[in-house]
Amino acid sequence: MKPLVLLFLAASALHFDITDARGKKPSGVSIEAGTPDDDGWYQLKVVSKKGDFRIVWPFDAMAKAADGPGEIPVVVIEDGDAKALSNSRIAAYRAAAKLLGPDPAPPPDVTALAASEDPFIKGVRLLSENKPADAIEPLARALRERERQLTRIPSEIYPAAMLYGRALFGAKKFDDAAVAYLKAMNQRPSDPAARKARAEALIKAGKPEAAEELLNGAQLKRR
Repeated sequence: MKPLVLLFLAASALHFDITDARGKKPSGVSIEAGTPDDDGWYQLKVVSKKGDFRIVWPFDAMAKAADGPGEIPVVVIEDGDAKALSNSRIAAYRAAAKLLGPDPAPPPDVTALAASEDPFIKGVRLLSENKPADAIEPLARALRERERQLTRIPSEIYPAAMLYGRALFGAKKFDDAAVAYLKAMNQRPSDPAARKARAEALIKAGKPEAAEELLNGAQLKRR
């Protein structure tokens, strides 16, 4: 089978559940998947017949085929929609993106998230407030929920594992943090952020040899 045909078949296996800030399906909006990377993750792009929309979740607009029949959640907002930015769910996603990587946008106001008992939103808020020890329990629940779903969705599991690892690391639970980061690496084996975070946790846990082996293995793969 030709490579282009294989690529089309892989991309067509990605089915998206597209919603806006209100949790409704925006009309005339679809998602296109680009070329997959070495780990099978696709860069996502919004295609809209009216208005300029952008993806706020997944946090980095990357997704991998789900392990099951379910759809991959994609949340979009229209540029210039101030009400969307004040939505608690959107604020949580933007805060998660800020925690997970470089984001040029100013940090969102997370005070509105205090009323939410959703474990992911609660954990993101506590991490944003620099309360990693308090964030451990809700983020552990958020990760377990995603791991136990009938359809396991990598773009949901990876950020939950990374944030859980960050909470554990901030609370000086370095062995546990290394395990959490390993779960993130299982979703993205080539991901430098997860690899670096796990190596740092291993060093702090008193396992520099394991950290060195991890980093050396990444260098060998790049050659």
